[in-house]
Amino acid sequence: MIKIAILRNPAVNYFVQVTPRFFARSVVGLILTVAFPTLVFASNFSITPTSLELSGGVKSGAFSIVNSGTDTLNCQIAVKEWNQDPDGKDVYVDAKDIVVFPKIMTVGPNEQRAVRIGIKGPPSMLEKTYRLFAEEIPAQKKANEVKPNGKISAGLTIAFRYAVPIFVKPVRPQESAVIEQTGMSRGVVKAMVKNTGNVHVKLSSVTFQGKAIDGKVLFSQDVAGWYILHGQSRPYEVAVPREVCKDVATIAISVQAENMTINKTMNVEGKMCGQ
Repeated sequence: MIKIAILRNPAVNYFVQVTPRFFARSVVGLILTVAFPTLVFASNFSITPTSLELSGGVKSGAFSIVNSGTDTLNCQIAVKEWNQDPDGKDVYVDAKDIVVFPKIMTVGPNEQRAVRIGIKGPPSMLEKTYRLFAEEIPAQKKANEVKPNGKISAGLTIAFRYAVPIFVKPVRPQESAVIEQTGMSRGVVKAMVKNTGNVHVKLSSVTFQGKAIDGKVLFSQDVAGWYILHGQSRPYEVAVPREVCKDVATIAISVQAENMTINKTMNVEGKMCGQ
């Protein structure tokens, strides 16, 4: 069985499982599903809340796995320690200082069950970050369907997986971030946002706005933000429209986070537009 992940939003991954025998004939259908998200079936499986905060004073909490469908839901639960690499990509390793129960669960139709989380050890000076993975175990169904013309079509099974954040707050939380580096080459402007605090920051957007020497706005583009864990950096970039690049004198970069706004302006020289 082949499993393909389709990321629709930061909290949930959609997995399409295809029987290998008919994979080639299914590729076109998969491409259509990725290109046109409305073709993806909705899930009757959800999890609440969408994040959990623990601390030295609150060492346990719970999530609810909700089955709003008419079929029994089976899912497996795991907690991974959540880090990021120098490029800002998420990295997961087995968590040793957090407890989750149960690890396998069955939820009846229109029911919900609790997943309990507990942390071990004393409070830290740095925030600890984890993700709880709740993955649906697909029910066994017929893999093939006979068409009216007698041909056999591939059977698709869509499974859903949620990856929700767990934050364990430090003794003295300090939230701060800076736009550490900016630059532009061949018409592409880049900015590196660094988390200088001891807790995560969640960026809602990074806006690049190019202005002429008289202050006239020539272009403006938003880039979706993401979590930046403590001590980590994340790069953001946009391409300056070629038709206005030579007239851009400055680019203002604005980072919007949950509890702060960070601004920085860089000067632009004609040679930065390049080819």
